[in-house]
Amino acid sequence: MGLSLGLLAGQEPSVAGAAAPVATSEVNQSPAGGTTVAAGTTITYTATVTLTVGQAGALTIQMSGDSDITDRLLACTSTSEGAADAVGSGGAPSCKWNGPVTAGTYTFTFSGKASGAIDNLLPGSVVCTDTNSSNTCTDEAAGDKVALTDTSGDTGAIAVSVAAPPTGTGQVNQVPAGGGTVAHGTVVTFTVSVNLTVAQAQALTIQLRGQAALTNRTLTCTSSTNGTADTIGSAGTPSCMWAGPVTAGTFTFTFAGTLTAALEDSVPNGDSVVCTDANTSNTCSDEAIASTVALADSDGDVGPLALIAAPVLTSEVNQSPDGGTTIANGAPVSYTVTVTLASPQDKALTIQLAGDADLTNRALTCTSSTNGTADVVGSGGAPSCMWAGPVLAGTFTFTFSGTAGGGVDDAVPAAASVACADLNSSNSCADESAFYAIALDDSDGDVGPLTFQTSFRIRIVMVAKD
Repeated sequence: MGLSLGLLAGQEPSVAGAAAPVATSEVNQSPAGGTTVAAGTTITYTATVTLTVGQAGALTIQMSGDSDITDRLLACTSTSEGAADAVGSGGAPSCKWNGPVTAGTYTFTFSGKASGAIDNLLPGSVVCTDTNSSNTCTDEAAGDKVALTDTSGDTGAIAVSVAAPPTGTGQVNQVPAGGGTVAHGTVVTFTVSVNLTVAQAQALTIQLRGQAALTNRTLTCTSSTNGTADTIGSAGTPSCMWAGPVTAGTFTFTFAGTLTAALEDSVPNGDSVVCTDANTSNTCSDEAIASTVALADSDGDVGPLALIAAPVLTSEVNQSPDGGTTIANGAPVSYTVTVTLASPQDKALTIQLAGDADLTNRALTCTSSTNGTADVVGSGGAPSCMWAGPVLAGTFTFTFSGTAGGGVDDAVPAAASVACADLNSSNSCADESAFYAIALDDSDGDVGPLTFQTSFRIRIVMVAKD
């Protein structure tokens, strides 16, 4: 049973005349103090405080912290007050219930992974009347706090064993090779080959730096002697683990993703390692550095990749006659697209408009204030014009006309009505990534469908015959 602390039963301290809580406490630890664990093992502390007398001031439970506890979690609840009003897992973890608080049981559960030796957290761990509601007992007077107790004796220091690193080498290759500039949507593939020359009793994990720029990820991992990896995780920092014991052999890790932003270098990097995974967590990040071996890039093909930029432009489309007009068979219809390219670009620029099948006798002309006449002009289907790259900033004018043989659909907005960086110089935006296509705009609203006249009034003049 925990030590009874504080005021006599029945006393109700005020905030102005604060005093230590009237309470008993017990701290339990798992695994118990004195244990030696592998790096990355989760250590859990449960502090149970029984408040026997309610109090006007806030109640805070605070434990000592240790910088070698990582990936921290803290949850605090009470049988009489519910969840804590303030929870802080950093530094010296603490939970606060705002006053007034009623008698009851208050449970504080703190856990984290051991990244190194952990001291005994019991010294300095207290429950206090938090007179300034700061969710810390550090700034309270000694008379406002009492030490947490451990009658079972399971709270104490934790030692962390350091597993020997794998004996072997690791090589990383990247396709496309680092140092280049590629298109948005390019698939980048990393192949890691680890040659383990000495068998080991504990698990082996290969881990590569993860980058948010890579989406639609895939990861496969196999070994010449140990088969498919037991655990595979492609999210975050991709990793594969083969459970121990592990036989010497070759281990192949193939990771791929779609590039959506500039890629940074993956080797050398602190996350790109092979390790002895002592706690079988399928990550090397919670292992001691001494248990890891850095992956290498002996041929220099791993490196950053720049991304071809999307065009920087604005546009306006005008139509004659205005959308909403009723037209007759053979009526002329014209569109003028004006694109202002704000920044020069290395790749070709193509302007494309949705072309209605009922527009015949088509004509298309395209010119630019800085780049002259378009290099390729195509008036069929979705009419388009292309200026071959590199292209200077300036104004680009696209004039398309035809004769109506039926109703004409709206051209803006339409999926085919775009200006794009034409990476393959095809004079089409249909085969480019949506990243490189900018929808054409109609700010004055004159672009719209044209209704075809389908009924006619015929006047017949009758002449009497003598």
